[in-house]
Amino acid sequence: MYSFTFTENGIGQIQIDDFKESFISDLSYWSQDEYEKHWATATEHLRAGNPVCFLTSFTDPAKANFFRAWSCYPEKNELIFQEQILFLEQLESEFIITHPHKKPLPYSSSTEEGEQISEWRTSF
Repeated sequence: MYSFTFTENGIGQIQIDDFKESFISDLSYWSQDEYEKHWATATEHLRAGNPVCFLTSFTDPAKANFFRAWSCYPEKNELIFQEQILFLEQLESEFIITHPHKKPLPYSSSTEEGEQISEWRTSF
């Protein structure tokens, strides 16, 4: 089980089973409602078996060089979550504002240097 919610103005929270973490969402480009709509759309795509990106801090893409997100990868009967900073120049294809949930980085459990990437798993 997982959820993305706002606890107060611009302060959000992700919950994955018993794990909870707060984050600060930039509200200069998207409102809380727009984040919540994005999370709902990403959830629909995840239920269809697609890896998705839940943006948690999003600014004007014409001016930004990165966004903060939790990417989620469906794997067998599990969902694997990783907190990520998405640098626009590292994405495999152009960032499209109408489909921001479709931009997760390819799944990897370790960095290029061989370090383990922190991840949280829950049932699908």
